Amino acid sequence: MAPVVALAQANLVAGEVKKIDEAAGKITLKHGPIKNLNMDEEEMTMVFRVADPAVLKQVKAGDKVQFEVERQTGGLTVTKLQKAK
Repeated sequence: MAPVVALAQANLVAGEVKKIDEAAGKITLKHGPIKNLNMDEEEMTMVFRVADPAVLKQVKAGDKVQFEVERQTGGLTVTKLQKAK
């Protein structure tokens, strides 16, 4: 099981919440490289859709987070979001 856990951890991206748009189901995150999407830029700010809009209620602007993002039909979508420990 360890390789699966390591792979899951490798897809986590550290970021900071800049803006939340609950009505549109989107979040703006400042973040580092997103390896699973071959995005190697060190620092950028992007708007993402969220797979589960309920997660937007768990964070606020300024929070440090870890997230996973996937390329889906509607664009880049955050599939997992949690406050950083």
